[in-house]
Amino acid sequence: MFCPKCRYEYEIGLFTCPDCGARLVETLPPEGEPEYTELVTVLTTGDAGYLALAKSILNDAGIDFFVKGESAKDLFAAGFYEMQVNPENEEEALGLMEDMLKGGYAVNGEDYGEEEEEEEGER
Repeated sequence: MFCPKCRYEYEIGLFTCPDCGARLVETLPPEGEPEYTELVTVLTTGDAGYLALAKSILNDAGIDFFVKGESAKDLFAAGFYEMQVNPENEEEALGLMEDMLKGGYAVNGEDYGEEEEEEEGER
């Protein structure tokens, strides 16, 4: 007997899954094909510092991302990183990356770009 939700096999004689409570079946239904999403690139850089900052900004914004070329760049110390996001997050992520590259980005509601401009004006 199998649980169609957990996909675990159980002894004959059980009728419900002890983990999730689903009714057990004799054979598992086939797994569905994973959904494929074409990611879009929002940042290309060879600078590990920019990459770390970009990761922090996207994490703070709650945007999932993938970094293409990270392993190869670390291994060969050559090439570029490509930060990619789902198309639904492209506009927001591009805006955040543009702000980062200009130096005016906000983290947790604090705008660091304005602070630096004020300090420069006081000098």
